[in-house]
Amino acid sequence: MRTSLSSTLRPVYKVSMTQSKPMSLREKNRLRSRQELLDSVLTLFDEGDLAACSVEAVAKLVGASKTTVYSYFPGGIDEMLRDVYRLISQRVIALGTQLRDAETETGARILAPARALFSICAEPKVGRFYMLLTPALSPLLQPVVGVASGTFKEMFADDLAASGHDRQSASLYAVVINGAIRECAVSVAKCPEQRPDLEKTLAKVIAGIASTTR
Repeated sequence: MRTSLSSTLRPVYKVSMTQSKPMSLREKNRLRSRQELLDSVLTLFDEGDLAACSVEAVAKLVGASKTTVYSYFPGGIDEMLRDVYRLISQRVIALGTQLRDAETETGARILAPARALFSICAEPKVGRFYMLLTPALSPLLQPVVGVASGTFKEMFADDLAASGHDRQSASLYAVVINGAIRECAVSVAKCPEQRPDLEKTLAKVIAGIASTTR
């Protein structure tokens, strides 16, 4: 395969791996090749939706054979699409957790994962793939969809409970907040310019919920 990508393809998500020992050169090269293949899938999807995504198209874009692509992803294009989504989700969770841990006030802690999601959804190619699921794409991604959302919902409930809400109301508010964040993220993916205003509006909604106990 080609050894480098154009600047527009350089990675739009990060692969995080916990290693007990440094990776060998062979392992690093294999990881780099996997990422190149997944970057190509995201590019193809951005250019022509699911219809443009196939093992043949990926192989052509990166200058590899179909056999090579299958050696990395035996499950073909379905496996590749799921891996792209999974890696973006991992990045959203990692950034959301990092931003949340840096805050102490309840409203700011709850808003932090939303800020992370909006930031990533505003990136070219990524937001459209991650948030604007089509009827054709949704069934393929079903095994990996909802991980970040579920993680954040638990965080919201924990923060609200810690601030004085009873556990039941905290869980209910977490569902409401989670839904609002998702709708805002869809809007950011469609129109990144809306991100600042949506963050400000969402912050007010969260502050109102955080200040109310029952």
